[in-house]
Amino acid sequence: MAMIDSQLRSSGVTERRLIAAFLDVPRELFVAEGRKSVAYVDDLQPLGAGKRFILSPAHFGRMAQLAEIVDSSRVLDVGAATGYSTAVLARIAAHVVGIEVDSGLVDLANGHLAQLGVQNASVIAGGTEAAVGQLFDAIVVEGAVEVEPHDLIALLAPGGRLVVPLLRRGIAVIHVIQRNDDGVMFTSEFDATMPRLWSWVHKDEFVF
Repeated sequence: MAMIDSQLRSSGVTERRLIAAFLDVPRELFVAEGRKSVAYVDDLQPLGAGKRFILSPAHFGRMAQLAEIVDSSRVLDVGAATGYSTAVLARIAAHVVGIEVDSGLVDLANGHLAQLGVQNASVIAGGTEAAVGQLFDAIVVEGAVEVEPHDLIALLAPGGRLVVPLLRRGIAVIHVIQRNDDGVMFTSEFDATMPRLWSWVHKDEFVF
Protein backbone atom coordinates (compact mmCIF):
# COMPACT_ATOMS: atom_id res chain seq x y z
CA MET A 1 0.00 0.00 0.00
CA ALA A 2 1.23 3.49 -0.86
CA MET A 3 0.66 4.69 2.72
CA ILE A 4 3.32 2.30 4.00
CA ASP A 5 6.10 3.39 1.65
CA SER A 6 5.28 7.06 1.12
CA GLN A 7 4.18 7.96 4.65
CA LEU A 8 5.35 5.44 7.23
CA ARG A 9 8.69 4.12 6.00
CA SER A 10 9.67 7.55 4.65
CA SER A 11 9.05 8.95 8.15
CA GLY A 12 11.24 6.34 9.80
CA VAL A 13 8.54 3.87 10.84
CA THR A 14 10.22 0.51 10.28
CA GLU A 15 8.98 -1.73 13.12
CA ARG A 16 7.70 -4.83 11.33
CA ARG A 17 4.80 -5.63 13.65
CA LEU A 18 3.57 -2.05 13.58
CA ILE A 19 3.63 -1.87 9.79
CA ALA A 20 1.72 -5.15 9.63
CA ALA A 21 -0.89 -3.66 11.98
CA PHE A 22 -1.35 -0.64 9.71
CA LEU A 23 -1.86 -2.98 6.77
CA ASP A 24 -4.38 -5.03 8.71
CA VAL A 25 -6.67 -2.22 9.93
CA PRO A 26 -8.90 -0.58 7.28
CA ARG A 27 -8.54 3.15 7.96
CA GLU A 28 -11.53 3.97 5.75
CA LEU A 29 -13.81 2.27 8.29
CA PHE A 30 -12.98 4.90 10.93
CA VAL A 31 -13.08 8.20 9.03
CA ALA A 32 -16.09 10.48 8.64
CA GLU A 33 -18.73 9.80 6.01
CA GLY A 34 -17.74 11.47 2.78
CA ARG A 35 -14.01 11.14 3.49
CA LYS A 36 -13.49 7.45 2.75
CA SER A 37 -11.87 8.27 -0.61
CA VAL A 38 -9.20 10.30 1.20
CA ALA A 39 -8.85 8.02 4.23
CA TYR A 40 -5.17 7.31 3.48
CA VAL A 41 -3.88 10.81 2.80
CA ASP A 42 -1.09 11.92 5.12
CA ASP A 43 -3.15 14.43 7.03
CA LEU A 44 -5.52 14.75 9.97
CA GLN A 45 -8.96 13.25 9.49
CA PRO A 46 -11.60 15.63 10.93
CA LEU A 47 -14.53 13.70 12.34
CA GLY A 48 -17.24 16.31 12.23
CA ALA A 49 -17.85 15.86 15.96
CA GLY A 50 -16.75 19.06 17.58
CA LYS A 51 -12.97 19.30 17.29
CA ARG A 52 -12.18 15.59 17.29
CA PHE A 53 -9.90 14.03 14.71
CA ILE A 54 -7.72 11.07 13.76
CA LEU A 55 -3.99 11.74 13.55
CA SER A 56 -2.16 11.40 10.24
CA PRO A 57 -0.64 7.95 9.61
CA ALA A 58 2.93 9.27 9.76
CA HIS A 59 2.54 11.10 13.08
CA PHE A 60 0.62 8.26 14.71
CA GLY A 61 3.05 5.67 13.34
CA ARG A 62 6.10 7.50 14.66
CA MET A 63 4.50 7.94 18.07
CA ALA A 64 3.42 4.30 18.28
CA GLN A 65 6.93 3.17 17.37
CA LEU A 66 8.41 5.38 20.10
CA ALA A 67 6.14 3.66 22.63
CA GLU A 68 8.14 0.44 22.11
CA ILE A 69 5.08 -1.78 22.48
CA VAL A 70 5.68 -5.55 22.73
CA ASP A 71 3.37 -8.56 22.71
CA SER A 72 2.88 -8.42 26.49
CA SER A 73 2.27 -4.67 26.74
CA ARG A 74 -0.77 -3.15 28.36
CA VAL A 75 -1.47 0.10 26.49
CA LEU A 76 -3.57 3.21 27.13
CA ASP A 77 -4.76 5.08 24.04
CA VAL A 78 -5.71 8.65 25.08
CA GLY A 79 -8.15 10.30 22.68
CA ALA A 80 -9.26 7.15 20.89
CA ALA A 81 -11.87 8.97 18.77
CA THR A 82 -13.54 6.40 16.46
CA GLY A 83 -11.13 3.65 17.49
CA TYR A 84 -8.59 3.59 14.64
CA SER A 85 -5.54 4.05 16.84
CA THR A 86 -6.92 1.59 19.38
CA ALA A 87 -7.42 -1.04 16.68
CA VAL A 88 -3.87 -0.62 15.35
CA LEU A 89 -2.34 -0.75 18.83
CA ALA A 90 -4.39 -3.85 19.66
CA ARG A 91 -2.59 -5.71 16.85
CA ILE A 92 0.78 -5.32 18.60
CA ALA A 93 -0.14 -5.34 22.33
CA ALA A 94 -1.66 -7.74 24.82
CA HIS A 95 -4.43 -5.35 25.84
CA VAL A 96 -5.45 -1.80 24.94
CA VAL A 97 -7.74 0.58 26.79
CA GLY A 98 -8.90 3.59 24.80
CA ILE A 99 -10.36 6.64 26.52
CA GLU A 100 -12.51 9.25 24.77
CA VAL A 101 -14.56 12.14 26.17
CA ASP A 102 -17.13 12.14 23.34
CA SER A 103 -19.65 9.42 24.24
CA GLY A 104 -20.94 9.24 20.68
CA LEU A 105 -17.45 8.47 19.41
CA VAL A 106 -17.05 5.85 22.15
CA ASP A 107 -20.05 3.97 20.77
CA LEU A 108 -18.69 4.21 17.23
CA ALA A 109 -15.25 3.05 18.34
CA ASN A 110 -16.51 -0.02 20.15
CA GLY A 111 -18.74 -0.85 17.20
CA HIS A 112 -15.76 -0.68 14.87
CA LEU A 113 -13.66 -2.87 17.16
CA ALA A 114 -16.46 -5.44 17.30
CA GLN A 115 -16.85 -5.34 13.53
CA LEU A 116 -13.14 -6.16 13.14
CA GLY A 117 -13.28 -8.90 15.76
CA VAL A 118 -10.87 -7.11 18.11
CA GLN A 119 -11.16 -8.84 21.47
CA ASN A 120 -8.21 -7.39 23.39
CA ALA A 121 -9.27 -3.74 23.31
CA SER A 122 -12.15 -1.48 24.27
CA VAL A 123 -12.86 2.23 24.45
CA ILE A 124 -14.37 3.79 27.57
CA ALA A 125 -15.95 7.19 28.06
CA GLY A 126 -14.09 9.87 29.97
CA GLY A 127 -10.73 11.53 30.41
CA THR A 128 -7.73 10.27 32.34
CA GLU A 129 -9.87 9.76 35.44
CA ALA A 130 -11.49 6.82 33.62
CA ALA A 131 -8.18 4.91 33.80
CA VAL A 132 -7.24 5.71 37.41
CA GLY A 133 -6.29 2.59 39.36
CA GLN A 134 -4.64 0.90 36.38
CA LEU A 135 -1.01 0.83 35.25
CA PHE A 136 0.18 0.73 31.66
CA ASP A 137 3.41 -0.26 29.94
CA ALA A 138 2.78 2.28 27.18
CA ILE A 139 0.55 5.35 26.83
CA VAL A 140 0.03 7.14 23.52
CA VAL A 141 -1.70 10.54 23.45
CA GLU A 142 -3.54 11.26 20.19
CA GLY A 143 -3.19 15.04 20.11
CA ALA A 144 -1.34 17.96 21.64
CA VAL A 145 -1.53 18.92 25.31
CA GLU A 146 -0.47 22.16 26.92
CA VAL A 147 1.29 21.08 30.13
CA GLU A 148 3.18 18.08 31.43
CA PRO A 149 0.56 15.33 31.88
CA HIS A 150 1.16 14.37 35.51
CA ASP A 151 -2.10 12.37 35.60
CA LEU A 152 -0.79 10.13 32.82
CA ILE A 153 2.70 9.79 34.29
CA ALA A 154 1.03 8.39 37.42
CA LEU A 155 -0.49 5.63 35.27
CA LEU A 156 2.87 4.36 33.98
CA ALA A 157 4.06 0.97 35.16
CA PRO A 158 7.77 0.66 36.07
CA GLY A 159 9.70 0.94 32.83
CA GLY A 160 6.62 2.27 31.05
CA ARG A 161 6.76 4.85 28.26
CA LEU A 162 4.39 7.77 27.68
CA VAL A 163 4.45 9.34 24.20
CA VAL A 164 2.83 12.75 24.31
CA PRO A 165 2.87 15.88 22.09
CA LEU A 166 3.53 18.89 24.33
CA LEU A 167 2.74 22.31 22.88
CA ARG A 168 5.71 24.67 22.78
CA ARG A 169 5.02 28.06 21.17
CA GLY A 170 2.33 26.56 18.97
CA ILE A 171 4.37 23.53 17.86
CA ALA A 172 3.66 20.04 19.18
CA VAL A 173 6.96 18.59 20.36
CA ILE A 174 6.60 14.84 20.74
CA HIS A 175 8.11 13.73 24.04
CA VAL A 176 8.81 10.31 25.47
CA ILE A 177 8.46 10.16 29.24
CA GLN A 178 9.81 6.96 30.79
CA ARG A 179 9.37 5.79 34.36
CA ASN A 180 12.42 4.15 35.93
CA ASP A 181 13.82 3.45 39.39
CA ASP A 182 15.09 7.02 39.73
CA GLY A 183 11.84 8.71 38.72
CA VAL A 184 10.93 9.83 35.21
CA MET A 185 13.07 10.77 32.23
CA PHE A 186 11.96 13.18 29.48
CA THR A 187 13.30 13.17 25.93
CA SER A 188 12.06 15.19 22.94
CA GLU A 189 11.90 13.30 19.66
CA PHE A 190 10.38 15.37 16.84
CA ASP A 191 8.21 18.39 16.09
CA ALA A 192 4.77 18.19 14.49
CA THR A 193 1.76 20.31 13.71
CA MET A 194 -1.36 18.92 15.32
CA PRO A 195 -4.35 20.33 17.20
CA ARG A 196 -5.01 20.15 20.91
CA LEU A 197 -6.63 16.93 22.02
CA TRP A 198 -9.42 18.32 24.20
CA SER A 199 -9.77 20.77 27.07
CA TRP A 200 -10.72 20.37 30.69
CA VAL A 201 -9.20 21.17 34.06
CA HIS A 202 -8.45 18.62 36.77
CA LYS A 203 -8.10 19.55 40.40
CA ASP A 204 -4.31 19.65 40.00
CA GLU A 205 -4.67 22.06 37.06
CA PHE A 206 -3.75 19.42 34.50
CA VAL A 207 -5.12 20.74 31.20
CA PHE A 208 -5.58 18.92 27.92
